[in-house]
Amino acid sequence: MMKKLFVFTACCLSLNGFSQNRDYLVKNNGDTIWGPIKLKHNLFYVSSEPPLEINVDDVSKIKCEQFKGHTVFHSNLLLYADNLADLELDFIKKGVVDTVLILDEIYSTPKINLYFAMSDFKIPFYFYKTPNDPKPVQLVVRYYLQGGLDNYTNDRARYRGDKSKVMIVEDKGYVNQLQAIMGDCKKIPETMWELLSYRDYSLKQVIKKYNKCK
Repeated sequence: MMKKLFVFTACCLSLNGFSQNRDYLVKNNGDTIWGPIKLKHNLFYVSSEPPLEINVDDVSKIKCEQFKGHTVFHSNLLLYADNLADLELDFIKKGVVDTVLILDEIYSTPKINLYFAMSDFKIPFYFYKTPNDPKPVQLVVRYYLQGGLDNYTNDRARYRGDKSKVMIVEDKGYVNQLQAIMGDCKKIPETMWELLSYRDYSLKQVIKKYNKCK
């Protein structure tokens, strides 16, 4: 009786463990692969039967407890720094890295979708995708320092008063990107473009306005 009970309990635990793992990925050809997933060196390792190694470029979607998002993004990511200690005076650092991100779709509309990802250094990145885009496109932002006593000494006419103070300047490349898409939409006032910030609530507002245009 004890032996039968042990076998039954072991089977229940095995089935319970299998049912709890609902990780899967969807390949570009539509195939769905089930099993625990790990990402390493641009490869997804799936503990399926048999175990598989799948190139990230062959995968469109993923559902895994390790990642918050579902959309697989492999491209050259344009880096930026938002930490004051990492910024330089009158100089924009333009780093690029080949990487894989799992994007979280945070806003979906008929005309444009908004995605979000956080780097290992807790730096936020936003992406958009229109029906004409084959994959999400990065919204670009960069920061640099401006002003300072050295600039004031060299060009007092330009850096007098408050401009003699060192301040953080935002290079809003993402505004130009979205204006190229939404510029014909009269429902988006000029003040909204001027106040647009690299934040999800601000980006959602302009996308919402854009979807009201025909």
